[in-house]
Amino acid sequence: MNREEARLELDATTLRPQDASPEARAMAERDPELGAWLKKRTAFDEQVAEAFAATIPAGLRESILQNARRPTKRSIRWVLPTLAAAAAAVVIGWTMLWPVNNSMPSWQAESLAAVTKVEYGISKVDHMSHDFEAIKKMLVADQSPTPARLPGTVGTMPVLACKRIQVAGHTASIICFEIEPGKEAHLVVVDNTGLTDLPPQLQPQFKTSKNWNMASWSDGSQTFLLATTADEAALKKLFGLA
Repeated sequence: MNREEARLELDATTLRPQDASPEARAMAERDPELGAWLKKRTAFDEQVAEAFAATIPAGLRESILQNARRPTKRSIRWVLPTLAAAAAAVVIGWTMLWPVNNSMPSWQAESLAAVTKVEYGISKVDHMSHDFEAIKKMLVADQSPTPARLPGTVGTMPVLACKRIQVAGHTASIICFEIEPGKEAHLVVVDNTGLTDLPPQLQPQFKTSKNWNMASWSDGSQTFLLATTADEAALKKLFGLA
């Protein structure tokens, strides 16, 4: 286990430290930088959890689960993480929601972690627009990568928002699309220089983790992860495979 793999595992278990592996905990103890990050991140997560625990009204869990069955527009959620979105994470628990696992390459695990936080309203997007060209210009202005080209009909989905992130020490981008009514698909674009365990060039690899369906591929110096909670058929259809 390297430092980044340990950080991802510790990040997912700040409120449940007993669930982190002994190897990850030991690395945090002997790595001062990782240990300092974990202490700061744990304190923040505990403060957030306490704040939401004190403000969650009676019946919120039932309301969240009922609303989750109905398609809704989520653009407002991206402006600022809402009480309902964050409370859902507290009530239902990251154990049920967190799709990252140790079998994933580190770049893919980091990408999916960032996408998951956007999907559940824990991390807000940087820009919103329904114009793909405008989204690309925003990413360029943020010095974030933009896709040189996209396969199939990936680039024709209605675009919603974008965000600058870090993946394996590289500046990367998340572009949020609407894959079907009430469902988003999040595209991570990263410069693959120095990354390992990359998917093949122009050949999408499909993977499922919990309720997430993912496609990953490389195109020249760029590597992509497209993740969605829509079903696998909707994802494969974008690549002409369903």
